[in-house]
Amino acid sequence: MLHDLINKPRVDIHSKTNISYWSSELKCSEEELLYCISKVGSSITAIESYLHMNKSLLQLWSSRDIAI
Repeated sequence: MLHDLINKPRVDIHSKTNISYWSSELKCSEEELLYCISKVGSSITAIESYLHMNKSLLQLWSSRDIAI
């Protein structure tokens, strides 16, 4: 089980291509993706959960440029 957690996909924050890919896959902006990473780390599973739980807040933030 621990092996599965370690091998889960992660966003490579040093790769613009990787950030673009995952923001497209997760249907969020690159800024939203980077914000999520700052909160929960680079695990795709953690980011998906955070996005799901906070989508309305993130949409409000993106549309109004409000700092969270």
